[in-house]
Order: sequence, then C-alpha cells, then structure tokens
Amino acid sequence: MVASFVFDIADSLLGKLASYAYDEASRAYGVYDDLQEIKDTLSIVRGLLLDAEYKKDQKHGLREWMRQIQNICSDAEDVFDGFESQHKRKQVLKASNNTRMKVRHFLSSYNPIVFRPRMARHIKEVRDRLDKVAA
Repeated sequence: MVASFVFDIADSLLGKLASYAYDEASRAYGVYDDLQEIKDTLSIVRGLLLDAEYKKDQKHGLREWMRQIQNICSDAEDVFDGFESQHKRKQVLKASNNTRMKVRHFLSSYNPIVFRPRMARHIKEVRDRLDKVAA
C-alpha cells in the first residue's frame, strides 16, 4: 500500500523530468546533469518499489526505506515545482514589455542571479539524499 503511493510519486517525478520543458529549462539553468542523475536513480528506485509492492511480508527496514524515499520524493516534487514556476515566470517576463514588472522581478527573491545557485543547491541536496538512500 505504502509502496504504491511512493511509486506513484516517483512515477510522477519521472514524468516531469522526461518532459521537453524540463529538459530545456534544466539546460538553461545549468542543472541538466544533476536532474539526469536524479532521473536515473528514480528509475532504479521505481523498480525496487515495484518489487516491494509484491512482497507480502514487509519488514521494518523496508518500510523505513520506503518512508525515506517518500520524503525525498516529496521534497524533490517541491523543488521541481519551484523550478517549473520560475521557468514560467521567466517566459511571462520575456513576453511582457512592462519594465516595472521586470525591475520588480529582478529585485525579488526570484532574481535569476539568486535563484540559479539556490536551485542548484536544492537539486544537489535531493540528488545526494536519493543516492544515499538508494545505495
């Protein structure tokens, strides 16, 4: 039961990572390699979750592992949603000729100069946590 829920989250993340928009945005923000590593690790974890779903006697260690994967996937989903929102914000600003909006965006926490390293750090943290649990 828990495994299928975590599997659905991992499957959703893999779907997002496979999209053209993520591919394009990740290259623009310089996090393409990190996202590809997360995608590869999630594919392996997804297979392990399928195996866990078919095992009737889930041991405590397996349940704890699935709980950790669920937490990491939820955090990854939050990071990817922020990444997607920033990319859409950038597209809206590019289409807009409103200078006031562009200045306000530049002075906000969504400033590309601030956002890019922050996003790269969050993606690296998710990747490291996922690699540690998947090892």
